[in-house]
Amino acid sequence: MIDIRILLIVQDGKNKQKYLDVLTQYGVEVFVASSFHELSEDICQRTYHGIFLDIQTKMAAIRENRDYVYGLLEKFPVAQLKVDEKTGDVVSYYYNQQPGDTPLDFIKNRCRNFVPQKIRSDERKELHLNVRLFKNPDDRRPELTVTRNISRGGCFIFSTRRWIEGVDVWIDIHELSDHTLIRAQIRNVVKWGEAKRIPGIGIEFKQISESQLEDISKQFLS
Repeated sequence: MIDIRILLIVQDGKNKQKYLDVLTQYGVEVFVASSFHELSEDICQRTYHGIFLDIQTKMAAIRENRDYVYGLLEKFPVAQLKVDEKTGDVVSYYYNQQPGDTPLDFIKNRCRNFVPQKIRSDERKELHLNVRLFKNPDDRRPELTVTRNISRGGCFIFSTRRWIEGVDVWIDIHELSDHTLIRAQIRNVVKWGEAKRIPGIGIEFKQISESQLEDISKQFLS
């Protein structure tokens, strides 16, 4: 599993070394960020199979910017970590975890088959915009839906349809003055009933006009 890359997000402190000791023994590459807002260029340029997140670090970040934290994590397998105060053991928590599962089980069952992706460096804003979502440019029955958040690089769109990561979709954002269809690529899928999260797709803009980008920046992100 040496080709598996993991991002560990944890504040500096005694728990950091305990996490590193556990994760490195599994033979994976581990890269460390001390907070959500200290993601270096080097960190953002790499692709990752999953994220391990210290629970205390997460809670501190949520108090500052909840939308940014969840927006950043929404496209990766994520396991939360803590150190058991009684035993000193590292304990992990993740979706669909089975009794007795360890961080190694998370790596083997969730990370190994995940197509590695980069950390998104742009900050998304929680915003509900009206969207028509097309499977192709000639789709005559687009899904009428809304965004959960948006940035200059992409957005997350509510949907209960079946989607596949990596395929292209086209969208028309009602609130923009330019209604040329925006081509985007699905970067992650949250299926209905799969987790305690809003179902839908996280998309990355691939073909968008300058006027549309300017509208997004001025109307929604400023």
